[in-house]
Amino acid sequence: MPSLRRLPALALAGLLAACGTTPPVRHYTLGPSAPLAAAPAADPALGGPSLVVGPVSVPAAIDRLHIVRLLDGSRADVSDGHRWAAPLKTEIARRVAVDLARRTPYVRAVAWPQASIAEPDLSLPIDVQRFDADGFERVTLEAVWTLRKAGKDVASRRFVATEPVAEPTWEALAAAHGRLVDALARDVAGAMAGDR
Repeated sequence: MPSLRRLPALALAGLLAACGTTPPVRHYTLGPSAPLAAAPAADPALGGPSLVVGPVSVPAAIDRLHIVRLLDGSRADVSDGHRWAAPLKTEIARRVAVDLARRTPYVRAVAWPQASIAEPDLSLPIDVQRFDADGFERVTLEAVWTLRKAGKDVASRRFVATEPVAEPTWEALAAAHGRLVDALARDVAGAMAGDR
């Protein structure tokens, strides 16, 4: 049995050991892409027209790997233990490019920056003005996107939508972000379909 003198030292060592462990950092993507009933047929000539999605800009407050939530409307909660697997602007460009490749004839849609398409038929810069998570309640996306052909704007639109978070978890919060990006891609695809 330890002596009474050694008890405080053992208790202090146990306390320090407990404080020395930190929970693991968890990384999230925007979640799986929504399934499509059928993908459009690809143009056999050189794989079809090309599209580069981006650059995508995001507000400085969320231009980080840490996931940011708003609390009480204005206080930002920057999570140390829950982070995006890649910068949001990269993930947004990638996800929109994948979705547009599935929904439109632009099967050669890629995210900016890229090296596979020297002169795309279209480019799609996106200015994300707001991508706020309101606690675990809802996520709001506001963005302005522009379709450009040969350096000239051919279509431009403001997109605003809010998505509820299914449950108060980080996984559900990330999935709500992803559903909003999918809705943005559908908005662009709809405009592209109307333009043809």
